[in-house]
Amino acid sequence: LKLIKNGHKQWYQRRVRDNYNRSIQTLKNCLTWAVVELTADKPKLNEELLEEKLIEFFKDNKATMIRSLSKLECCLLISIARLSTKYANQPFNLEMALHEYNEFVTFEGGKMAAIPNQSLAVTALEKLVSCQLVRVLSSRQSKVQRSYKLMYLNIDLVDFMTIVKTCNLPANVQKWAQSTLNF
Repeated sequence: LKLIKNGHKQWYQRRVRDNYNRSIQTLKNCLTWAVVELTADKPKLNEELLEEKLIEFFKDNKATMIRSLSKLECCLLISIARLSTKYANQPFNLEMALHEYNEFVTFEGGKMAAIPNQSLAVTALEKLVSCQLVRVLSSRQSKVQRSYKLMYLNIDLVDFMTIVKTCNLPANVQKWAQSTLNF
């Protein structure tokens, strides 16, 4: 992290630090991209190489995640982002996210469908976890029912809005997502 000291590169430093705090595996993956480029001629990481690989890693990672999300997963992610914003990054569970989504459905007055069953919501949440958009708080919760496990949102609001804009959601859902920023 000492390699990145310039002010215009603070975004990358924050991303690495945030990912380190939230997922050691993400940090390892990101740094692996930079270490693979080391040769006998360039035996040390330098600022330019690290910055280049960080940009490449986060662009590729984000693009892959965005392409793979369904509309249900995007709506669930919006619910989670709203909870994260509303409760100042406190942990949440699936039940809380579903409640937030159902409040939106009720507010829309039938324009949006409710999630038909719990298993669809659990599957959507597992996809968000596998994409590293959401992180389970602790592995010690293994005996806790899936819908009650505590989790954190694993992306910042800039990435969240990029995902929402790319998901091609209906206008009312886009507006709901943008209202997340105003909480």
